[in-house]
Amino acid sequence: MAKPNQCWRTAAMAAVALLAAPVTAEPATSSLPVIDMHLHAGRLNLRTPVPVCPGNQAITYLALDPREIVPAAQLTQCAKPILSPTTTAELKNRTIAELRRFNVRRAVLDGRPELVRDWSQDAPGLFIPAAAPTQSSAPAITALRKLHEAGQAAVFAEIGAQYAGIRADDPKLAAFWALAERLDVPVGIHLGEGMQGQGDGPVVSAYRASLSSPFQLEDVLRKHPGLRLYVMHAASPLTDEMIAMLFTHAALYVDVAANVWNMPRAQFYDQLKRLVDAGFSRRILFGSDQTIWPQGIGLAIQSIEEAPFLTAEQKRDIFYNNAARFLRLTKQQIAEDHAARP
Repeated sequence: MAKPNQCWRTAAMAAVALLAAPVTAEPATSSLPVIDMHLHAGRLNLRTPVPVCPGNQAITYLALDPREIVPAAQLTQCAKPILSPTTTAELKNRTIAELRRFNVRRAVLDGRPELVRDWSQDAPGLFIPAAAPTQSSAPAITALRKLHEAGQAAVFAEIGAQYAGIRADDPKLAAFWALAERLDVPVGIHLGEGMQGQGDGPVVSAYRASLSSPFQLEDVLRKHPGLRLYVMHAASPLTDEMIAMLFTHAALYVDVAANVWNMPRAQFYDQLKRLVDAGFSRRILFGSDQTIWPQGIGLAIQSIEEAPFLTAEQKRDIFYNNAARFLRLTKQQIAEDHAARP
């Protein structure tokens, strides 16, 4: 899914917001805890909400003539899109409310450090702060290390090299991978779909669909065998390649963020079932990637709960157990997460 700043640019392009009743998900049927490995803190200052189509509806992607110019927010159509907040405060407050509503006990939150701090102050103990290098320069790596030392980057995510048109194994990222392994910091890297139609139009982004391939991680993992790495979006739609990498590298994980709620449900279920059928249910992490749509959190949880091919044990692994193992939570932390909420 698009990184937050790209979503905000989408908002600026949206000439007319689609009017529709909000689509919400019901709370989880159990009170068991959830860990969300993929959230964004961002700024919003919009005149009108931005619509997005949930995957549990029939989604239609427009077919355009190259001469047509259509606002990006209108490239994906459905009967009842959900609408974003319009202000920074509303985005923060609604996201925190949804996390609490669905018993999310820990959530990896990335964004500008001052925003992550602000969100964390408003919800003590909820967020695991994350940060990613905005550049591949030595000063940027030094700044990232200092954030980690200050307790403001417990996870390095979301690594958006794909949006910059850079391969994960590019020498420009060598210092970053070395830092992550040396500090033993978990890393989440974006591989997979971005924003619908972002490769078209008069201003073409550096994003490349070809850089979705998880095979570009092979040399990275061989050079850095101690690296804790999860592939955000599970390199969708390249599920076969992802299965090959999971089979070859036993410490590699994936998350299902964004795809779990805003891609066509049949497509997501096909990919998820193939990962599970291939034997990797213990290395799938739950993530919402709510970006600017807090409703996506509940829709994402609903998507996993309603998956007819998942057992109760597999759902628990995806919602909590796998992330607890990947993050190396202590027995005390796990017990606290399972305690009744005050």
